[in-house]
Amino acid sequence: MDECNRLLTTVVPTFRADPVENREVFPFLSVLDYHDSVEVLNMRLFVAATLLVCYAPAGFAQDQSAENLCNSASATTVDHDGGVVVQRVVLSGKWGSNEATVYLPEKEIANGAVVFSHSAINADTGASVDLLPFALTLARAGAAVVVPRRTLTWPPPDRSANREGGVVICAEHWLVDHARVFNNGEPTVDETNTVVREEYAYVGPRLCNPAIASDCHLETPLASEDCVRGHYCRHGVWVPVGETEGGDNTRRILSDRGLDSARWLQRHLGLAQIVALESQKRGSGS
Repeated sequence: MDECNRLLTTVVPTFRADPVENREVFPFLSVLDYHDSVEVLNMRLFVAATLLVCYAPAGFAQDQSAENLCNSASATTVDHDGGVVVQRVVLSGKWGSNEATVYLPEKEIANGAVVFSHSAINADTGASVDLLPFALTLARAGAAVVVPRRTLTWPPPDRSANREGGVVICAEHWLVDHARVFNNGEPTVDETNTVVREEYAYVGPRLCNPAIASDCHLETPLASEDCVRGHYCRHGVWVPVGETEGGDNTRRILSDRGLDSARWLQRHLGLAQIVALESQKRGSGS
């Protein structure tokens, strides 16, 4: 990689400058006839190929790192609750492990899919909210939902708090892999190519990219790095929770337990009408 860096910082800039200086700095270029367009083209191809060789291993390693982030996981059905299948799945990877609750409507194809980052919110005022009824409400309205079992602290004590990326990205990947969604998960557009219905949504804060350990580089599930990874890139909507800048719905959810956000998602995902939050059977999802 040191040689690759040298090519980037010295060969390419010099090659674009004075041919004589090229030969002085890089003797292997002395055989190049700068008056011969074919040789110049060959040299350009050589530089391009070298850069490709230099960067391909790094890109491959990043892709491999992304692929190894999440272990395969099987869900276990634990209940049936008002037309919804309740499952447990243990998400795991190099980041650790987490038991998530999955709500699947008892239908072959879900009307949408929603990924939650947390299952509860605790505020410094003493207020708290269980997000599982919010999630179950969306499932009864037709969405497939996954909720990692973890608590969001509000407000966050530091920039990276609540933003652990591995568990949420693995929850998202599991849902994409295991839930069949309307229109193959693609947004519905009208005759003017305007999106009129989404199929995926995320409820939570932006995440620290788990591939970068040195700092918290923010990304959003379904997009950002997932669009680099391709298979898990999805067009969707976002309900910001736990955000300290820009739009945020944390205080509203602490107040109404998520009803307003559920109705907003109902409209955007084309779900059945939501009038009130559903209650869980005792032990369902807990």
